[in-house]
Amino acid sequence: MAVVLFLAIVGCFFGHGTAQDTAKPHILLIVADDLGWSDVSWNNPNVVTPNLHTLATTGVIFNQTYAQPTCSPSRTALLTGKFPYRLGMQRVMDSKKPHGLPLDEELLPQKLKKLGYATHMVGKWHLGSCKWEYTPTERGFDSFYGYHHGSQDYYTHKSARGLDFWDGKTSVSDQNGVYSTESFATRAENIISQHDPNTPLFLYLPFQSVHTPHQVPSSYLQTFSTIQDDNRKSILGMATALDDAIKRVTDALKGKGLWDNTLTIFMSDNGGEYSEGQSNWPLRGAKGTFWEGGTRVPAFVHGNMLERTGYTYHGMMHGVDILPTLVSVAGGTEDPGLDGKNMWQSISTGADSPRNEFVYDIDSGANRYAIRVGDYKLVTGNRAPKDDWYAPAEMQQMGILTEIADDTGPFLFNIKEDPLEKSNLYGAAEYASIQRAMRRRLNELKPYEVPFPDLADDPAADPSNYGNVWMPGWC
Repeated sequence: MAVVLFLAIVGCFFGHGTAQDTAKPHILLIVADDLGWSDVSWNNPNVVTPNLHTLATTGVIFNQTYAQPTCSPSRTALLTGKFPYRLGMQRVMDSKKPHGLPLDEELLPQKLKKLGYATHMVGKWHLGSCKWEYTPTERGFDSFYGYHHGSQDYYTHKSARGLDFWDGKTSVSDQNGVYSTESFATRAENIISQHDPNTPLFLYLPFQSVHTPHQVPSSYLQTFSTIQDDNRKSILGMATALDDAIKRVTDALKGKGLWDNTLTIFMSDNGGEYSEGQSNWPLRGAKGTFWEGGTRVPAFVHGNMLERTGYTYHGMMHGVDILPTLVSVAGGTEDPGLDGKNMWQSISTGADSPRNEFVYDIDSGANRYAIRVGDYKLVTGNRAPKDDWYAPAEMQQMGILTEIADDTGPFLFNIKEDPLEKSNLYGAAEYASIQRAMRRRLNELKPYEVPFPDLADDPAADPSNYGNVWMPGWC
């Protein structure tokens, strides 16, 4: 019965009567770091990302796809299919604290391995590494090439005083001076060139770009020479460098004969940080906030198995949906314990989204809460920071100015009618019933929170203890 069901499923994916009718698709999952809403060319023509643009516009662009406000929580949602507040992963992982993604969670690569996939990861982990059990090759990846922590120098690959670059469990020291975006693309090319075409491939590519520091080969800055803001110029150059690296990966898949059977998913891990040069314009807010600019991210899907392409999907979607969607595509069965929903039928055909709500976050320790139910969004607790509309430098030069917000909250918005979050409906009599219903729903969800652990820095983590390498195994 299971085999018959699987063949029926893949038959829906590949409707062309080819030899690939019984082949599981290869999966390429690309995550950009801190790439804002207005840092991609389909949302801002001043950005130069032609390869991503082609993939997006010939695939399906997502207009309402959400991530968590910061990177560790977003990666948690992506790889577990669960909202981070349920796992004590609501905040950014600290390299000196003995904490990691709970080991009893079965991650996306582990599920795909059970379905026959080869699983490889190249890039940023940031889900804990104080002990080896937390690290990628212990969590379902056949290989890992990248770094464990949140940020580092693009050329020296050092974070603070320590080197953080790994090939599996071996520290990498031969990439000093090589730009990480290019180093990651090279490793991805090598994985693809050595891959057995008869085995389905899962390649997870969480790039470092465009997270700070502002570093990019100088050749990428020439295109943006008229932009006076150095941070913005760097970010635009870094986005183009990222685009070139992704082209190298897709070209490698084409050269190996895998591309026609590859499903590609692209998204950012959170919104951009306006003070560092990224832009979420015209959305409100920035990275680290519950505003749309911090959580609504550029994303798309591309692949021949999509029934409908070349359109923008406006249905609600969240990073937790990636896992069940990909497991379904791979022929797996639904896990009722997940928060994520299988979005395949919706995004493949343009049908309505099965998702009607999601949690921006529940963090009682920080007294910060936000949920979305239908068209409405409630934000309560401590006042949200970075709450204005920040136009990128290239638009400011054209005379577009930022606006100043002065509301102290709580906040209630109709996101469908007011995606820029300019009209706070909280306290208005005509929305009293909606306000009460939203609060009831939030209160129903709060008991499921696992608090983020309040841990002190552990001196055992210091890289000076291990020859200036950020070594796992100290907790």
